[in-house]
Amino acid sequence: MMFLLSAAALIFFSCTTETVLSDTAESPDETEVHNQSVAAAEIPFISETDNIDDPLKSKTTLEEVSLLWHAGFHDDARLRFNAENTDKDDEWHLWRGRLFIEQWSGSDLGLAGENISALLSDNDDIWAGTWTGGVIRFSVPLGTPTVWDPGLPSLAVRTVNRILSDNGVVRVLRYASLERYNKRSGKWFTETDLPASDRLQDLCIINNKTYLATLGYGLWVKTGVNWQKIDYPGLFINRLEEGDDGELLVATMDMGLFLYDTNNHSWTQPPSGRISEKNITSLIREGKYIIGGTYGNGAFIWNTDNSDVKTFNRDTLGDPWVLAVAGIGHHFYFGTFGSGLNVLDIKSGEWDRISLAEGISSADIASLIKDNEGNLWAGTLGGGIIRVSGSIYDD
Repeated sequence: MMFLLSAAALIFFSCTTETVLSDTAESPDETEVHNQSVAAAEIPFISETDNIDDPLKSKTTLEEVSLLWHAGFHDDARLRFNAENTDKDDEWHLWRGRLFIEQWSGSDLGLAGENISALLSDNDDIWAGTWTGGVIRFSVPLGTPTVWDPGLPSLAVRTVNRILSDNGVVRVLRYASLERYNKRSGKWFTETDLPASDRLQDLCIINNKTYLATLGYGLWVKTGVNWQKIDYPGLFINRLEEGDDGELLVATMDMGLFLYDTNNHSWTQPPSGRISEKNITSLIREGKYIIGGTYGNGAFIWNTDNSDVKTFNRDTLGDPWVLAVAGIGHHFYFGTFGSGLNVLDIKSGEWDRISLAEGISSADIASLIKDNEGNLWAGTLGGGIIRVSGSIYDD
């Protein structure tokens, strides 16, 4: 149930009010400080166990959110904000960014560039790779990065296309190399038996088999120590993702989307003509849905249970270039080139957008990953890394 601030909290508000007010006035008089303290004391707290349908919550204001935030009650400020029923004006968007979004520039992380091309959530760590070959491991609890490679500019193409963790080993796939980091020994190794020397695009491990996607050399699989080429589906493979029960999702540059059953070696495609774009940039499976983005023709959601396909264009997404997709609960995220994060609530069918209005450093989203806490991490082009708190929605 809702309750008033305790006497101790009231004292805290009184002590901190002058610091908050000092941002706008050099020497507030005692009456102003007293009035501000009384106003703060009249704000009822909302705990995690409170009834979220309490009608009193609709009476809150952004001013009350501000008072809670500046007094250090950040969780209560977020709860109050989520309960807010107000117009989504510029101030609302800015507060949403302050409450639910954190950002780290490339320089904050020890990287030489701001273009984040790959992300991995690995327990309490976030790994990130850049277009110029930078690789870092960021400890979320400690808030500190370990820099393996700053990614200094060079004439060689060193783009990190995928970072993958499996059985205590982190693999970093670059444009022309595959490196392994053994977390137990702390040592790095470079693979020397790859079937191609460049244009390495993606990597996926399913049932102890390693699948390698290339641009121009097709799709390969490694069983044991030998690589074998898979003749289908063509030579230009953009993306690989693990699906359900040995399923491999395959996104191509020129032939569309394919599902490969690695157990019986069979292939499936969406219903004919439903996804017209052949250049698929990104895809994931979330339950019965295949969520995907395209290079210039928006995004799609394919319900594999009933074969229904929904497509979304510039009018919905704000931009037709969808470089990354993710799913958390019943919210699906689409990272665009220029229009930030577009979010679909699959239950209600409502769309939301997280972009420059929230104060994010870049509206060009190149990579997405969810962590174990239900937060979404976004790698941007030109703006480093963004974390969107899972509590921004009701998942």
